[in-house]
Amino acid sequence: MMTKAVRFPAVFVLLTLMITWLPACKTYNPTPMEQISFLERSQTQTVGRLTVTAAVLSHEESEKIFGRPLANKGIQPVWLEIKNGEDLPYFLISRSLDPTYFSASEVAYMNRVSDNEVNEQMANDYRNLAIKIAVPVGETRSGFVFTRFALGTKVVPVVLFGPQQVRSVVFYIPVAGFKADDESIDFDNLYKQDQFIVFEEEKTFRTKLSGFQCCTRDESNINDNLPLNVVLIGNRDVIYNTLVKAGWDVPGAFTFSTALKTAEAFFSGDLPLSVPAAPQYLFGRKQDISLQKGRDSLNNRNHLNLWLTPWIFKGKSVWIGNIIHDIGTKRKSKSLNYANKIDPNIDNASYYLFMDIMMVQGLAKLGVVQCIDKFTPENPGKTLSGNSYWTEGKRVVLLFSDDLRAMDEIDFFNWDFVQSVKEAIQKLEQKNTETGL
Repeated sequence: MMTKAVRFPAVFVLLTLMITWLPACKTYNPTPMEQISFLERSQTQTVGRLTVTAAVLSHEESEKIFGRPLANKGIQPVWLEIKNGEDLPYFLISRSLDPTYFSASEVAYMNRVSDNEVNEQMANDYRNLAIKIAVPVGETRSGFVFTRFALGTKVVPVVLFGPQQVRSVVFYIPVAGFKADDESIDFDNLYKQDQFIVFEEEKTFRTKLSGFQCCTRDESNINDNLPLNVVLIGNRDVIYNTLVKAGWDVPGAFTFSTALKTAEAFFSGDLPLSVPAAPQYLFGRKQDISLQKGRDSLNNRNHLNLWLTPWIFKGKSVWIGNIIHDIGTKRKSKSLNYANKIDPNIDNASYYLFMDIMMVQGLAKLGVVQCIDKFTPENPGKTLSGNSYWTEGKRVVLLFSDDLRAMDEIDFFNWDFVQSVKEAIQKLEQKNTETGL
C-alpha cells in the first residue's frame, strides 16, 4: 500500500519536470516577418501629424516569427509603426502599453534553448525586431513591444512624448485565433417582438428589478445558485467597449485545448490564461456574455456573467447578471475535482464593478434595489458548488454613458440607498431644480 501511495506523486513530479524542461530542448526556427500576414488586421490612427499603426500577434503568429512559443511564458508581442510628420522628435513610452512589459533580451533569455550559439542569435534577432523608442522628425519607426499575454480584446494605449508635447491614442484590437464564448449568440433575434417589456418610468422599472428572481439556477431551473447582484443598462457595444477600457477580458469557448491549457495554468499558477466561466442558467439558457478581470493567476479573478433581458428602459437594453471574485480553489467533497473558492462578501464584487466603470468615465447613472434576503457570516447563503456567501441583498444598477462622463456628473436612481444617502440625493436634486441645473 505504501509503495502505491508514493508512486503517484513520483509520476506527477516526473510529468511536471517534463512539461517544464522539454520546451528548452526545442530548436529555434523563426519565420521571416514578411511571410506572416498579421498586418492585414492592423489598425491605424492619426493624432496631430503622427500616424500610429498597431497589430497584435496570435499565439501561432508569435511562435512563427520568434521561433519560440512566447505565449507559454505569458508574452504577447504588439507590433507598432509610428510615422512622425511633426516638427518635434518623439519618444515611445513603452510602459503605456504594459507597465510590466518585457525587454527583448529578457524575452530571449526566458525562451533560451540548450545551444549557446543559438541563444546568442536569438537575442540579437529579438533586439532587432523590437521597436526603437526614439522617433526623429520626419522618420518612421516600427517593431515590437513585448507585453503580457491577453485573449479576447487587447487594449493597446500608445503614448508618445516630445518636448512640451504629448500625443496618445488607444487601440482595441481583437486577438486572432480566439473564439469568444458569446460569438454564436444572435442577440438581435434572442426574443420575439411581443416578449419585450418597455419601461419609461423609473418607479415601474425599479419594481421589476426588485421583484425579479433572486439567483441564477441550475440547468433544471429548480435549484438556486448565485445571486443576481448587478443590472447593466446600455447597448451591447457601449457596455462591451467600456468594460474593455476597464481591463475586462472575454473568456474563450470551452474546447479540449482550452481544458488542457487550464490544467497547465492551474499547476503553474502564473500563466495569465483566459478560461471559460462555469455555466449558470437564467431565462432557460446559460450566460450570454461572460467576462473576467484579475491578476496574473488562474485562481484570482473577477467574473462577470450577463444575460440580455427582454426589458427596454428608455430605449436602452437591460442586462442582468452577477459578479463574483475568485480568491482560490478548493477540492470538492468526496471528489478529485476542484472548484473556484469565491470571496464570500459578494457585495464587494458588485461595488468594485461600479467603481471600475466610474473610473473609466463610463457611468451615467447609479442606483441600488433591494431584491433578495440578507445573508450574514453567521447565517450565509450557499451556491451550488458549496461556496458560502453573504450580502445586504441589493442589486447595483448601472446606466452606461454613451460619452465620457466625469465622476461629479454621475446621476442617481434614488431607490434603496440607506436613508442618509437618499436624503442627501434628494437635497441635491432639489438644489439643482432650483438653480436650473
